[in-house]
Amino acid sequence: MDNDVISNKTESERICEDVDSQAVAYLENILTRQVERVKNYDLDGAMLLADEVNELAEGIGSEGILGRSEFAEEAKRIEALYKELCIIIASERQEVSGKLKQIRKGIKAIGVYGSNV
Repeated sequence: MDNDVISNKTESERICEDVDSQAVAYLENILTRQVERVKNYDLDGAMLLADEVNELAEGIGSEGILGRSEFAEEAKRIEALYKELCIIIASERQEVSGKLKQIRKGIKAIGVYGSNV
């Protein structure tokens, strides 16, 4: 009887590890897709994935899964994906800001030209 309990506990632990591994792999997959969508200017698609990423990352974070040594490589890749996503978003924000400044200058020029005519 004691062997059955030990065996069940081991099986239960293995199942939990499999679930954790699948969750981490899925998070990495979604982040990769999100980065690709942002790179391709598909911001609507990226935002749809953001909700799923946040929910999954919260669960993984609350369980401390990525802090475990067996997930060290995955944690590095996920951190790199988050950094890449932040860099892309910051770059696009700067690009949009620059374009808005150009548009404002154009509007002012048109206004000055229109008032001189």
